[in-house]
Amino acid sequence: MDKILIFIKKHKRGLILTAAAIVLVILAFAGFKLLVKVGSPKYFYNYMHDAGGSLETGYYPENEAGADAALPTATAATDPKAHGIFEIVKVSKRIGKERGQDTVWESSYTNSYERPEKISFPKEYVTGSLNDNGMLTFRGNYARTKTSAGTSKITEEKLAKTWTYATGKILKSNGVDYWSGNGWTGQPILMKWDKDVKMTMNMYDSAKNKDDLVEVIYPGMDGSIRFLDLETGEETRPVIYVGMTFKGTASLYPDGTPLLVCGSGDAQTGMYGENVSQRFYIYSLIDGSLLYQGGYDSNIAPRAWHAYDSSPVIDPVTDTLIQPGENGVIYTMKLGTQYDRATGELSIDPSYIVEYSFTIEDKYKEGGYLWGSECSAAVLDGYLYIGDNAGTFYCLDLNKMKMVWVQELNEDINSSPILDFDGDSKYVYVATTLKYNYDSHSMGDACIYKLNAMNGEIVWKKPYNVHTVKGYAGGVLSTGALGEGEISDYIIYSISKTPGLEEGYLVALNRKDGREAWKISLDMYSWSSTVITYTDKGKPYIIQGCQNGDLLLIDAASGNVKNRLNFGSAIEATPVVYGNSVVLATRSEKILGVEIK
Repeated sequence: MDKILIFIKKHKRGLILTAAAIVLVILAFAGFKLLVKVGSPKYFYNYMHDAGGSLETGYYPENEAGADAALPTATAATDPKAHGIFEIVKVSKRIGKERGQDTVWESSYTNSYERPEKISFPKEYVTGSLNDNGMLTFRGNYARTKTSAGTSKITEEKLAKTWTYATGKILKSNGVDYWSGNGWTGQPILMKWDKDVKMTMNMYDSAKNKDDLVEVIYPGMDGSIRFLDLETGEETRPVIYVGMTFKGTASLYPDGTPLLVCGSGDAQTGMYGENVSQRFYIYSLIDGSLLYQGGYDSNIAPRAWHAYDSSPVIDPVTDTLIQPGENGVIYTMKLGTQYDRATGELSIDPSYIVEYSFTIEDKYKEGGYLWGSECSAAVLDGYLYIGDNAGTFYCLDLNKMKMVWVQELNEDINSSPILDFDGDSKYVYVATTLKYNYDSHSMGDACIYKLNAMNGEIVWKKPYNVHTVKGYAGGVLSTGALGEGEISDYIIYSISKTPGLEEGYLVALNRKDGREAWKISLDMYSWSSTVITYTDKGKPYIIQGCQNGDLLLIDAASGNVKNRLNFGSAIEATPVVYGNSVVLATRSEKILGVEIK
């Protein structure tokens, strides 16, 4: 002991300096990690201070009046004329082909459009499954209410990983960073093809001969479209390499015709250094061939960013594709689909394209709010419901290509609208992301709304005070899940970056008045949309992915977390559930199979 004291006394100065150096290294390392985490010194305040979280709900029952109307119509407050809406409609008709040249089109502009073949999406159709053999679009149908397929048998209330498939990454258009794995919204789609259809496809024999095969179809951020066996994760057919990143969710033709439509979310640099603009693609799933690519050169687009994160809508009756773009254009296209099921011959021959765009003076301007939609549209009858990057939510008459009503929500709308029905009354839920109206500490309110779908009036508004930092906005990037059965009173959303900078909520709101029925505090926020699966006895469970790699199994009635698995990387994409099987993907370049036990 004496020797130790003598040593300390003799080397006191050196030991103090060494200890100080160690402390400085630790503090420097902690500071570096903090800087990386918050992105900028100005966000230290956010890291140290919570946002306000859940705020008081505003409920306006008088605005339910008129929700049972037969057709949408505007009120004085939601009339597009009162908001200074200026619309433009371009109609392009194919008039033939010249020898050795591309298709010749004739275009015109009109203020009084009438669609020659009327589009209609009946309630029974849009609220169903589109096709009983799978999940064919984002959230399963065009009301965006079907979050899982089939029923499950859950006895242990546990999650177990069953398989892993490696993906990849691709360089972003900035030439520096990478898109990796699968991200927002990125839901896989599923299809259980009939045997005779499989026999005409370019599937591997093992897939063709598997009678109960459910095929996972998954465009990814690495520029590839993959096809996997839901049960095993094995490839069912060759990968289609496109070379353009896919962030959104693809759609299949609803009547079983093997056509796949998907849109790229970022431009790329070509082999000669040229800019290759985003576009939407139509592929044959008979042989994997590209049948069409479009939406990259619209001369009415008010924005050059031609991205397509919005999941396409397809009307099989009129053979019409509806594709919203982030360039500020909504495209409708008569596909001219020809399909011989017996031989597998499949082709399209587009002949009639209508482009719609609008602007609002003093709102949509250079350097100001942005045009275009990233969320996926909902449709009912001949009307489309969608919001945009500037916070404008509106109802569009698809047969006149004219805005019927508009509701200004004043924040970025990434969450897809959800249609809801209460008897003859029709409502739509929509939520916002904090992008514009934040204070000096980068905090502000993002909201979930229930709107009267017939006139756009706000029935209730549920605000959450959240953080928005380093280009990552807080609020609602997920799409809600509408409950059924014992949770039919609930709509469930995840809220990001509240109250802590990296925290979040999962909330069940009462559909009638917007008040919270239960709320879970998440260890880390979620952009992944909530999925609800029901057992064969009707008991509801939630599957929820989180940015810290957690996959949660939750009792949907109570909000109690029953089990969790962690995959070590952000689950940003929305999972898909088929019976007891879950398919999810991470940003760390993996697609995974999980069983609900």
